Amino acid sequence: MVVSTVRRLVLGLAVGVLCAAATPAADDGPPVARTGGLLRAQWNYPGKAQLGFGAIVGHMPEDFDCKTTCLFRGATLQAAAGLGAGELSIGYASLVGETGRGDWLLRHVYYGYGVRAAVVRTWGSSTLDPEGATFAGVEGAFTIAQVGWTLGVFRRLESVPGKSDWRVFGGMGWGF
Repeated sequence: MVVSTVRRLVLGLAVGVLCAAATPAADDGPPVARTGGLLRAQWNYPGKAQLGFGAIVGHMPEDFDCKTTCLFRGATLQAAAGLGAGELSIGYASLVGETGRGDWLLRHVYYGYGVRAAVVRTWGSSTLDPEGATFAGVEGAFTIAQVGWTLGVFRRLESVPGKSDWRVFGGMGWGF
């Protein structure tokens, strides 16, 4: 029993160290507003196959090179379009990622979480009736090792007699 507890502690510590981002040091420059691009591809309800793009705006020292891991905390603005719906959202997120060989797009998001207010509009192959319904709600997002999950509670903006206005939407895919 002691061995398994020690093993869990060591594993937890290792994961914490590996996920840690560079923190500012005393000789780093003053913090400035920085942005990073976000991409995602996922399967969700009601959008089905969906591609998304967005940005995160946070503060970090100007001389930080995010080709290796950086900690981004700040406001997010994201949009996504799929076979069955489109989504526009604004929120707050904290994530550890890197741009790799690029300068702006976060190609690898190792760990991230966020909450966002979103508007979803259905179309095309959505199974929700009536087609063209608009929903507003709150959505949470969580990403670990580039695999992301979303889950949210939404309310239909136009009431339909005999149908519930509340829905739970969720999805899983790649990216934040």
